[in-house]
Amino acid sequence: MTSWRGILPLTLPVMMGYLPLGAVFGVLWIDAGLSWYWAPLMSIIVYAGALQYLAVGMLAAGIGWIDLAVASLLVNFRHLFYGLSLYHLLPKGVLGRPYFIFGITDETYSLLSAPGQVNDSKTALLVVLFNQGYWVLGTLAGMVLARGLPPGLQGLDFALTALFTVLAVEQIRVRRDWGAMALGLVAAAVAGIWISEYFLLAASMMLVLVLLAWPPSQPELAHD
Repeated sequence: MTSWRGILPLTLPVMMGYLPLGAVFGVLWIDAGLSWYWAPLMSIIVYAGALQYLAVGMLAAGIGWIDLAVASLLVNFRHLFYGLSLYHLLPKGVLGRPYFIFGITDETYSLLSAPGQVNDSKTALLVVLFNQGYWVLGTLAGMVLARGLPPGLQGLDFALTALFTVLAVEQIRVRRDWGAMALGLVAAAVAGIWISEYFLLAASMMLVLVLLAWPPSQPELAHD
């Protein structure tokens, strides 16, 4: 079984992002005046970075649970498609399988889908566990730091967008799939111009429909 010493360097890029990002979430939560104990609980039982950032403002504004549930569906709908491409890493255990499905975030997916990084389900499960641990630790650290920071700090919520940008650049550098990048840019442009209210869901659905309709590549025949 893969040891934690092998997982730590593998998940180091995510750790460098999740510790400060989780801390920013903890700071924003305390700064919004919400009950402190819900922040670590949300990082444990919800564990959805972009949604947690969104939930801070919605809960602070008194938004109802139904509206929050709808927003959760729209923000995290893309995760339905993540699991399809990671099926080969799905653990077989009664507890491991549902936790693996639960713990796939954007950053974890980026790590697990990178070629040559993770090739077995045990390692994949540990990667998921380590990454959530970084997020929870970051949340707790942010809650502590928030006590000594001035209220109303601006720009902290941009940290998650910055991490997504870095991950996208790294994927492009590794894969150099310019067709996929162009397809993503076109889908983002179309959704941003005509369906901006449901940008993420619309862009994801367009990409899925295009990929489903795309003819599979034919293996090259060997020549004598």
